[in-house]
Amino acid sequence: MSVTMSQRAAREGLGSPELFEGGVYVTKNGVSELFVQTAAERVAEENERHMERQANALFKIAIMAKQDLKNGQGMSPEEALRRLREARK
Repeated sequence: MSVTMSQRAAREGLGSPELFEGGVYVTKNGVSELFVQTAAERVAEENERHMERQANALFKIAIMAKQDLKNGQGMSPEEALRRLREARK
């Protein structure tokens, strides 16, 4: 849940990160100008975004593999291992 506070209140509360947990909209003359959140929340948000990107990439790879199989472009596990070994040389 986000909270709204004035610039003055935000400045006075900078030494108390618990005031900013959940995110705070800092206002000037009643207009939101800045969004502040704790570093831990920001890191958690970035990690979640990273995990979503990885999941989307994996999903795309699975769809492409399914299309390859449908188009007869698949290969046996043995062929895949052979190609991997050759690529490592």
